[in-house]
Amino acid sequence: MDALFSFAELQIALSGLKDSAPGEDGVPYSFLVKLNDKSKHCFLNMINYFFEKGFIPVAWKTQLVIPILKSGKNPSDPNSYRPIALSSTLVKVMEILLKNRLEWLMESRGMLAPSQFGFRKGLSTADSLSILTTDIRTAFGRGEYLVGIFLDIASAYDNVILPSLRQKLLQLSVPPRMTHFICNLLSGRSVVLKHQSTFLPPRLVWKGLPQGSVLSPLLYSLYTHDLELSVNNFCNILQYADDIVLYHSSSSVDELHLRLNSALYYLSQWLSDHGLSLAVDKCQAVVFTRKRSIPTFNFSLEEQPINLIDKAKFLGIILDRKLNGFAHSQYISRKCEKGINVLRAVAGVWWGAHAYSLKLLYNALVRSHIDYCSFILDPLNKTTSELLNRIQYRSLRIVLGAMKSSPTNALQVECVDPPLHLRRQYLCDRFISKTLQLSSHPLWSKLTQLSEVLRPSNPPSCLLNSFDKFNNLPHPLSSSPTNPLYSTSYEALVYNPPVITDLGLIKEAPDTNTKFQEIVHQNWSNYLFIYTDASKLSPESYVGAACWVPKYKIVLQFKCPPETSVFTGEAVALLEAILFARSHNIKQTVIFTDSLSCLYSIRENPFRSKSKFPIILQIREALFSCHLMGLSIFLAWIPSHSGISGNESADSCAKAAVQLGSLEHFKNYSHDLNTLAKNYLDKSWQSFWNQSKTIKEM
Repeated sequence: MDALFSFAELQIALSGLKDSAPGEDGVPYSFLVKLNDKSKHCFLNMINYFFEKGFIPVAWKTQLVIPILKSGKNPSDPNSYRPIALSSTLVKVMEILLKNRLEWLMESRGMLAPSQFGFRKGLSTADSLSILTTDIRTAFGRGEYLVGIFLDIASAYDNVILPSLRQKLLQLSVPPRMTHFICNLLSGRSVVLKHQSTFLPPRLVWKGLPQGSVLSPLLYSLYTHDLELSVNNFCNILQYADDIVLYHSSSSVDELHLRLNSALYYLSQWLSDHGLSLAVDKCQAVVFTRKRSIPTFNFSLEEQPINLIDKAKFLGIILDRKLNGFAHSQYISRKCEKGINVLRAVAGVWWGAHAYSLKLLYNALVRSHIDYCSFILDPLNKTTSELLNRIQYRSLRIVLGAMKSSPTNALQVECVDPPLHLRRQYLCDRFISKTLQLSSHPLWSKLTQLSEVLRPSNPPSCLLNSFDKFNNLPHPLSSSPTNPLYSTSYEALVYNPPVITDLGLIKEAPDTNTKFQEIVHQNWSNYLFIYTDASKLSPESYVGAACWVPKYKIVLQFKCPPETSVFTGEAVALLEAILFARSHNIKQTVIFTDSLSCLYSIRENPFRSKSKFPIILQIREALFSCHLMGLSIFLAWIPSHSGISGNESADSCAKAAVQLGSLEHFKNYSHDLNTLAKNYLDKSWQSFWNQSKTIKEM
């Protein structure tokens, strides 16, 4: 981790970057991305020189700050402005290089707090909200009170003490050179304020993390990695960056008083020791209960009382004390009104926008607000559900130009927009299927507790429904304690795999096979050829994956569960072909596949990819190990069903593997379960349509 940066790391840092407002130097990202390799090597040498010497140019430490007036605020009040900080593009590339290394190091070692869900790959606000609401429903089932105290750290990033951060990095065994460079990068910074085309003199910044830096969220998480230890003995804690909620459930009012006040005291002490403080005026407490009478609670922080209210907003969701979702639905209704007005302004039977364009506007301006973590508050009562349904009905009538008397179920079918209660379950299924890859996720134990205390008369939540669906699948599930990205070696992640996606072959062309033989003879005459393919004969059948080695007449066949996608089957075949070449120490190998999507996934930047396929990461790991052994392996794409004999043989073997394949890879991956969510939605919507098609809804 303290070694000089490689050219492969620089290429990964530059990939996928899009131009944004540059700093004082005026250099955009596209200038660096489009440099030739020689110029990039010069840039890399400059970065490595600075990294090795610990030297930071003055321009890299200077930020241009442009204040933007907030809507409806007083222009004469300095707090009415939102500062936009612009840094040098060169230093931002350097920060990406550091961030990739530091993030992998901390996540692979499990150094970050388990309660911290902010700005971590594979985790989101939905994880934090799901845990909190599940604990609230469990307390309801036990007849207990659950008191949540929602806290806000005042100017958290701006008040980080840099010497303390340095000490934290050393305690966590961050490599010395990286620690030294990061601390030099943060100390002695200056900001230049631009106001009405006038540049004010630079001001020195002696503490805090820079705004807009990709390193800042990670460094803050490291700075607060032991914050939860100050309150763990008293209550539960959830963190999303600088948003914190402390909560505990009990039937005893005295116990709740003692535990939460003690937690507030020790948390305040920890924050004070680290130069941070809570914005007491923004702190709120909510007593979650289904009981009619609410006992009196007194919570204080630094001798200032914390307001006890009926509802609180946490991570964009308004949680009321009964968790019925009515307050949040009203909030969503007000937000969607602006989007509906936009739809109404551009719609018209004869002159307005096309229905397709209006549907896109509806998805972006209205449904996005309804969808955000909507399954968290489900099941909703009838009043709340109807409030959200009316938003959908109004929007779809505008999209189609339909009359008010048009049946709502027909509007939903015409717009391919399912009923909201079914869509909430669909979104929840997708969320659960994604989190299933983490065996250590705290949500699983909490959903198990909820299922034990839930009364038969109470409808189960969306989370519990999805948990039961995927927890009772007939086939085993692949999971790991950490994100698959961080269980893969860093060297394999930055390795540039030898993938060829264009051999100049055209699918179904009459001379494809002849041209393929010419390419093979010219480029790989002394290589061993392996052909791979996967097959799924029907939606309910197993998936077969096969490798065909013509020279030795060897066939490798594997069978995967029915939920497996053909993409995963193709990836399994590629992995086994690589492992075959490695185990037999074959010096030169070319693996041909007709799956272009697999090759693109193997080649793309793993740090920026939204989808973390474990099988793809295993392929990168296997390719890198072959590279270390001195084995030359190429992955090349060939068109399917184009008369290439090796591909046709591999296809036949894959079809046979559906029944005869080995069970070595007979397990489900979380990314394949997303298709199950769509299948569940289609079936439930068809059932809903069959019940409602004879009813005319207004």
